[in-house]
Formats: sequence, C-alpha cells, structure tokens
Amino acid sequence: MKLESDFDFVEKICVLGQTNVGKTNLITRFTENKFLPDYLATVGFDYKVKIISLNNSKKKIKLIIFDTAGQERYKSVCKYWYKRVDGIILVYDITDRESFDSIPSWIKEIKEFNNDLPVILFGNKIDKEEDRIVSSEEGKHFADNNNIGFYETSAFNGDNVAEAFKFFGNKLIYNLIERNDNISLSTESHKKIQKKKCC
Repeated sequence: MKLESDFDFVEKICVLGQTNVGKTNLITRFTENKFLPDYLATVGFDYKVKIISLNNSKKKIKLIIFDTAGQERYKSVCKYWYKRVDGIILVYDITDRESFDSIPSWIKEIKEFNNDLPVILFGNKIDKEEDRIVSSEEGKHFADNNNIGFYETSAFNGDNVAEAFKFFGNKLIYNLIERNDNISLSTESHKKIQKKKCC
C-alpha cells in the first residue's frame, strides 16, 4: 500500500460532533499547532493533512482529516463520510452536557451506515476545568461501554491533542494490517500498537 516516497500509508479521518465543541480548533492545533479563537463555523466540510510517524518506525502515515459542520441542517452531509473514511473522531465539550448527550445518536447513526468503522471519543476543553459538567469518569465509562477509545483534550493549550490523533492514526494502521496479509510491520512496532492504551 505504499503510495509515494514521503509516506507509506494514507488514512482518512472524519471529525464529528455538535457545533462549538471545538472540532476545527482540534484539527488546527494538531496540524498547524495553532488556536483560532475567532474562527467562523465550518460550512459543509473542510480538510487538513498531517504526516506522522508510525510509532518509532521509519514508516509514515498521511492523515487526511475532514472537518464537518456541527449544525443539525448539515448532519445529512456527515452520512456521506461513513463509508468513505477509515475512522471517526467524535467530539463533545466537557462544559456542555447537551454535546455529550448527543454522542449516543452519533454512534447509532455510524453503526447503521458502517458497523465496522473505528471510532474514538474526545472530550474537549479540559482547559475549562472550573466549568466542567461531564466528568472524566463519565466519558471513559461511556467509551468503555461502547468499546471505543477515549481521550480528554484541550485545543486551546494543546493538552493531549497530538497524542490522541497519533494514537488513533496508529490504531487505524493496526486495523488495516489485521485485515490485509500483504501488509506487515516489524514485530516491535506491531506490539507497540497492540499494547498502547488511550487515557
């Protein structure tokens, strides 16, 4: 699956969640190490690209990360991606109960369209701890019950953002290897992906 000299794998990821949970800033923080306090809400979708290393190996993964609008009127557009991407990042705002309560409906919809699509959950805005409404334990409990990964992040100061995206990118490659006998990694790299746990 080697495509070009500057990367070995390509993975497409779609970031979903209600409006104002920080999807655009999470992507911008990861790809450009920037925070945009006055950005305009995404209309339809946008995308950014980031190349990361596969664990400690010399192999590279090109992540194409699609940013989607969170407004209800654009939700039908999101369905377009469920069979066109390799993984989904669901985002909620730890200071907004409604954004967390919407996650089960996203999970249900994803499974209806593509039951095998890998999903990870990000609880964003941990820099606003004093305004927290959704506890870490509640987020992790939900993720565990739905057999998906979980990270708490801050697009504002960058806490856990790179680690979370890189974990998911590596996990997607592991899933790809499990499905394709023609792709292999060194034993050491393979074990690192298997044993890695998200927080």
